[in-house]
Amino acid sequence: MNNFFYRHIKLFVAAVVVASISFGIYSHPTADKAGVQVAYTTQALPHAFALKKNAKLYTDVHLAKSVSSRKFAKAAWYRSQTAKLIYGGKVKIVYRVSSANQKYTFWVLRSQVKNITSKSYNIKLKQAGNKFTGKKIGVFGDSIPAGWDGYHFYFNSSYPDWTAKYLGTNTKVYNFACPSGRIVGNRYAYIGTTLVPQDLHAAVKAHRNAIKHMNMIFIHIGTNDYTNYSGSGSLKNVMRHLRYNVRVIKKLNPHAKIYGILPISRYDANGMNRENMGDMYGYTYHDLRVAEAKLYKSMGARVINFKQFAPNIINNQNKDVTLQDHEIHPTPQTAQKMGYALAKKLIG
Repeated sequence: MNNFFYRHIKLFVAAVVVASISFGIYSHPTADKAGVQVAYTTQALPHAFALKKNAKLYTDVHLAKSVSSRKFAKAAWYRSQTAKLIYGGKVKIVYRVSSANQKYTFWVLRSQVKNITSKSYNIKLKQAGNKFTGKKIGVFGDSIPAGWDGYHFYFNSSYPDWTAKYLGTNTKVYNFACPSGRIVGNRYAYIGTTLVPQDLHAAVKAHRNAIKHMNMIFIHIGTNDYTNYSGSGSLKNVMRHLRYNVRVIKKLNPHAKIYGILPISRYDANGMNRENMGDMYGYTYHDLRVAEAKLYKSMGARVINFKQFAPNIINNQNKDVTLQDHEIHPTPQTAQKMGYALAKKLIG
């Protein structure tokens, strides 16, 4: 998971900038249809959006024909292209978006979409009732819960964000996860121009006050310790550090419900599942997950294993589609599926 960051850690500074712009201009015609001039179209970074109330959807980039968005109020849309239009002497930016189920594709004005974390975007599952309303979710971990796909952040739509939406917490997720984060260590790293705690110990220490106000705490970390040359040492040493930090969290907030989320499936550069691959420290990826599960259970935390209750979200057959880098980092669409599955698990 951290191979990209170990080679390109300095790119943290550019992450926020990259996440906010489009890339790869593949068409730059100046077309005019019914008074709408298309200055250019580009590929766009994949981010999840919801539609604002009464937003109009268009069947083509020239906005010639609109479709009512009324039946799509709860749908999630994923951007794939951006176009710059000149209409009535004004510049307008439109996105080409596809529904999460891939059944629909439209163009929509950028001004007519909103983040999925918007309180007006209500997708709470009926089964959740009011059980989670007002609950504050805190997140500690690595790039998976942070919402980093191996190349850029999909801000405000990490899988914990989706979980909170489906549970109907109606509160902001306090996400302190950081790409390349490890259980062992005390490092800090830059996210954009902000220096943040990267490893679990540093994050727990830096956010002691915030922890006291959390109701639900997700800990999703460990794959970077397993990585060769991580410096984390033996599995026994990794678990010793994990145990210490869980104890600190429990002491700071003995009333919070802790969820130990096991590392998700991981593959090597050749597409081989790492489950039974040993690292230089003498343990396999399977050993890591078993050890984490045992530790979390012994400390009263609820063990969350995506491989067990949602095995088809990421597997050997679909990894090239569900993982952005085909190795470990989920696509934004996969993050939504993970968030939904976790919410169902917590409700059930």
